[in-house]
Amino acid sequence: MVQRLLGSLLVASALVGCGGETGSEPPLEDTGATEVDPGETGADATPDAAKDAPGDAPADTPTDAPPPPPSGPTRYPFGPLQSPMSAAVIARAKKAIEGAPTHRPDVFAKVGDSITVNTNFLNCFAGTDVKLDKYAALEPTRAFFAKTKVGSVTSFNRATLAAGVGWSAAKTISGTPSFVEQEVAAIQPTFAVLMLGTNDTYATGVDPFERNLRKNIDLLLAMKVLPIVSTIPQRADKPDAAALVPEMNAVIRAVAQARQIPLVDFFEALEPLAPGFGLAGDGIHPQVYVSAGAHGCWLTKEGLTEGFNGRNLVTLDALDRVKRFVLETAAPEPAPPALAGDGTWATPYVVDSIPFVDDRDTSKVKTRVEKVYACSSADESGPEVVYTLTLAKPQKLRVHVFDDDGVDVDVHWLTGATGATCTQRDDKLLDVDAPAGTFRIVVDTFAAAGVEKSGAYRITITPR
Repeated sequence: MVQRLLGSLLVASALVGCGGETGSEPPLEDTGATEVDPGETGADATPDAAKDAPGDAPADTPTDAPPPPPSGPTRYPFGPLQSPMSAAVIARAKKAIEGAPTHRPDVFAKVGDSITVNTNFLNCFAGTDVKLDKYAALEPTRAFFAKTKVGSVTSFNRATLAAGVGWSAAKTISGTPSFVEQEVAAIQPTFAVLMLGTNDTYATGVDPFERNLRKNIDLLLAMKVLPIVSTIPQRADKPDAAALVPEMNAVIRAVAQARQIPLVDFFEALEPLAPGFGLAGDGIHPQVYVSAGAHGCWLTKEGLTEGFNGRNLVTLDALDRVKRFVLETAAPEPAPPALAGDGTWATPYVVDSIPFVDDRDTSKVKTRVEKVYACSSADESGPEVVYTLTLAKPQKLRVHVFDDDGVDVDVHWLTGATGATCTQRDDKLLDVDAPAGTFRIVVDTFAAAGVEKSGAYRITITPR
């Protein structure tokens, strides 16, 4: 098979997404726009606080216990368009779909908003208007998912019950049964292609989006369906929405990594198409390649100057990967290196990129040095996880922590020559104007009336 290293798949080919802003404004209608917005092409890649904060490196307690070894799932680094299929990820995926004898391995559901509802997304793979060009190695996968009928159609061209124009991440799981449950019951899929978030991209929407995205994913996993999750495309309609997209995508990556499910970075695939990003005239929805008609499944140099063609390519490649690695016996890919450090004060986890994501569980760590920080009087006597970040130049950052239901962890920003002085603390979010230097970021467990609320969390650090 052709090697699928998609990190540079569309470095010069075009790709993108949907939906409108919810909350204060009504959702945008799917325009189905077909105007041409070509970008550069030519990629040759193949698919595939009452007391002082801690000083420099205080001893952890208990003092007779060695620091815990590096832990956590397979990391999902920024850059590649597809998350790694390590041995651990594959094993978890295989386990996730076990015990569902009525589910069909060659059927997938579609979950999302207007970018998914639009008939330019995947539908053409069910027919003959397909030009795979140098991605011909994906034909067996296209044929595999096109051969089984779901009623009178296939997974590619079915009008899903689990997507709608203007839908948010809360909408897909609403109702009894929910729209997601209805679709799974109707077609008995093994996989689900999921992209949500464009309609949640507003200032107060980020936290509920993270929670609802997890609910979507966990609901699918509970039904023995493996989600394939996608980042959302750029926004070129409103500056405030555009500025939030990187944080939304960091959230998507953090949740996918925490659940160890496949991730497709649609946003990254579109970056080479700046400033238009392969979007239609509304600045929200992808464009489809037009030449005497719309041709979303032309994966030629010309076709890949448009967003829907690009999304169709990366989605077909993601389906190919789950087919080969999960249903078949393709050799696992190497796992990316774990974070340096062990999350203690002496050896913090090293934040090695911006943007950055990580997921941990404070109930599984032993470090509990600080009870009260200088920047707050809150009781933080539960276990903590410590990160270190070195900036070569000043940068405006957003540090956001998301915790599970029943968990309460807080985030602290520590400055000074050794990262010893707490200057900011919040339950969830810190906006930091950081100078050049080395800092510590501490996720510490809040204790209410002496009861520690430790547990799982996700952290994202993004530019702002």
